[in-house]
Amino acid sequence: MRTVCYFMKSNIYEILASVVAVVLVIYSKYQAISFLIIIIYLIVLIYLKTRENPFYFISFLRRAHKDKWIGRGNFEYNRSEKCFEITDAGSGYIYSDCLTWSDYQFEFDFKIINRCLGSIIRAVNLANYAMLQITPNGIRPHIRINSGWKVWEAKQAQLEFSNNLSLDQWYTCKINCVRESINIRLYDNGKEIFNRSWRLPQGVISFSFKKDEEDVSPLQIPFSINLEYGSVGFRNWNREKAFIKNVLVKKI
Repeated sequence: MRTVCYFMKSNIYEILASVVAVVLVIYSKYQAISFLIIIIYLIVLIYLKTRENPFYFISFLRRAHKDKWIGRGNFEYNRSEKCFEITDAGSGYIYSDCLTWSDYQFEFDFKIINRCLGSIIRAVNLANYAMLQITPNGIRPHIRINSGWKVWEAKQAQLEFSNNLSLDQWYTCKINCVRESINIRLYDNGKEIFNRSWRLPQGVISFSFKKDEEDVSPLQIPFSINLEYGSVGFRNWNREKAFIKNVLVKKI
């Protein structure tokens, strides 16, 4: 039902243009006017199809819904659960149609199967993004810069849950990204159970690089944080596993 609703909402102008064109052609008495109406309709339709959408809804109810996702690893349709599952995807997957977006709401239904679900925001590419890792007891913010990781524990980021999430239950997550302010809300059957904000760090982050395992003075290399825009996505590493469906991303 949500798929039909968002399809109608996404194509409302095309549908109205089609109806108006058909009505005008039916009641037109002159062939030349009918031909002109069809030409105008085609021009309007081409314009509407080439404009950028203000939102995208992906239900993840069939395999074809993976087509516009960029990434590597296991991100596939699960027939028994009627959703997508993500696991063993070290770089993650990001949605290709909103790579230039900045301020938006990222919403999805999820169920943690093993350990966590990594929700990606402001992804410039697969090596540079922010990630909010949802675990049963809290959210661990990550920053990925040139494939290097900076991680904050849930307690450190003040994103601990009052009550642990169940591994047997579906939840809804809504993430609002407005400049460097990130608001995260979680819902259990429509009831809000978590509402907290976190700010994207600004400036420079230094990453440690060891020559080998015995290196006690690793090289500190600074990288600038530039996550003012970028797409959304998901990432789970190794045996981390979660189910996802009803993904919505819309501009704010």
